[in-house]
Amino acid sequence: MRMISDELLQQKIHWTPHSGQKEVLASRAREIIICAGRRWGKSALCGYIVAKRFLEGIEDIEAGKRDSIKIWIVSPTYDLSRKVFEYVVKFLMAFNKEVFGECIRERPNPQITLSSSVWIQCKSADEPNSLLGEGLDLLVIDEAAQMSETIWFDKLLPTTAEKSRNCKTIFISTPVGKNWFYDIYLSAKESGGAFHFTSLDGVEIDQEQWDRLKKQSPLDWFQQNYEATFLEKASAVFRDVKGALLAADLGEGPPYALEQPRLGGKYVGGLDLAQIKDFTCLRIFDYFTHKEVYYDRFQKITYPLQIQRIEAVAKKYGAKLLVELNNIGLAVADELKARGVNVEDFKTTGSISKDLDKTGTKEKAINKLAVDIENRNIKIAPIEIAIDELESYTHILSPSGNIKMGAPEGKHDDTVMALALANWALMGKQRQENADVARSMPSRRKRFQYL
Repeated sequence: MRMISDELLQQKIHWTPHSGQKEVLASRAREIIICAGRRWGKSALCGYIVAKRFLEGIEDIEAGKRDSIKIWIVSPTYDLSRKVFEYVVKFLMAFNKEVFGECIRERPNPQITLSSSVWIQCKSADEPNSLLGEGLDLLVIDEAAQMSETIWFDKLLPTTAEKSRNCKTIFISTPVGKNWFYDIYLSAKESGGAFHFTSLDGVEIDQEQWDRLKKQSPLDWFQQNYEATFLEKASAVFRDVKGALLAADLGEGPPYALEQPRLGGKYVGGLDLAQIKDFTCLRIFDYFTHKEVYYDRFQKITYPLQIQRIEAVAKKYGAKLLVELNNIGLAVADELKARGVNVEDFKTTGSISKDLDKTGTKEKAINKLAVDIENRNIKIAPIEIAIDELESYTHILSPSGNIKMGAPEGKHDDTVMALALANWALMGKQRQENADVARSMPSRRKRFQYL
């Protein structure tokens, strides 16, 4: 592939990389891993790399050296992939507004398309089936640490395998514990493809801002997000999730029916209903064994059809469902009640009712779930997306300086909330042990019939 002069291109598009970005641009490694703090300049750098590679590919096509150039920008969601894409658009428009201005598309996903074989496309890890089948010339994976390792190894790695294309892959992210992103970062050190930068190494955050952020942030939050330090899940809400997993063989799904309802059984479930871009998730547990028996997760289904699906499962297990009373939850809960489903409202208010089985705050439910997972009080289906959401659920510093719990930017928490709601309805461990003892004893009538 013909190499365009960085100096001339940067002059034309009016962009000057800082010293850390220049260091990355000088690397000839096929796989580059950039672990950098917030506001370092990861998106701008990748936007430049994508634009340059695209222009070089177009020149090779015009010279008859190749017939295509295909580039993907992959993020946990389309919204996050736009961070890099916006820089690509900015740089290509500065290079030639007339040519590239007519090629920018937003549907079905953000892209720049010159022809069926000459394009830059944004992709979302939320749609893993869309990540199959292509051979790429350049792959940028943004917020890599927030994705499941399966997305990389099963879906994206094969797209880089064509010998004729010699695809280059760039991973950019702040760390999220020591997960698979940490592993490939260590591996890339051997080939000179691993780079580590703090936010202070960029140009957006100066010493004054650095000191202010450090003073206002929790230590582990600051270390992870601004020092880009790999921590042992210091900010994670749920610890040792894998220790709470069921040993179960899953079939094709969802839905997953891990156990069929048994005679005399008692079941409870948690229902987290989708917002516009989210998923609806339903999880059902055995009330006595605390084992998950049913899991379903879906999106882009009308509410009447969702209600029918939920009703059928709830009645099959005879399960009581806890539903959060947000705007959507209230209407769906009322409809399910009208259809004869045993629905209990979960009011995420600031106050806690004396009857903790009926109402509570979201924070209380999450805290209870964290304790029960760590103490092995529940057994969870070994479903990858659900495990991923639990392990990435973290403490977040809000703009006002308050600490809250939630999914990182670009991630979902529907499986976590459905699990927290179901777990809220379960008995405590001691109550379960008492119930087990009571069930093992003869009935009151039998115990005293000989007195």
